Amino acid sequence: MENKPTVTDMMVAYAQDAVDHAQLSLGVVLDYSLGSVKSVEDILEKLHAALPRSFRGKLYGKGPTQQDIDKVCKMYGGYIGEVFRRAGGGEWFLDTEIVHGWNTIGLRKGDQRIWPVSKVQKRITNGSEDNVWAYCQVAIGGWK
Repeated sequence: MENKPTVTDMMVAYAQDAVDHAQLSLGVVLDYSLGSVKSVEDILEKLHAALPRSFRGKLYGKGPTQQDIDKVCKMYGGYIGEVFRRAGGGEWFLDTEIVHGWNTIGLRKGDQRIWPVSKVQKRITNGSEDNVWAYCQVAIGGWK
């Protein structure tokens, strides 16, 4: 009988993909420290800047595909979640309540919940108003 990977297994693998992507594509070392989230913020700013802004750019598919964006969100969201998990524990889970009809990847510890994949998606889409470094500095205080 084959063991199916857990949500944790998948998110740990996505986090490692982020580490590899940052190193190989950008020369950035991610070490799972809280401070490394500053580097993730810089990476996400570059990805945000690469999104097409005009109707024409969107129409002709300039920039990354939605599938590319989804993968990057899982990678860097997984990385941020792993920073939290390694600093203070917690477990990955599929949240079926926050968005009705969808499985949203989250991290929980007791009554606390964060959704780093969704946060990364907002950061890439909305820009610096959804800064992940600022978010993590606030959220980590109650996590440890």
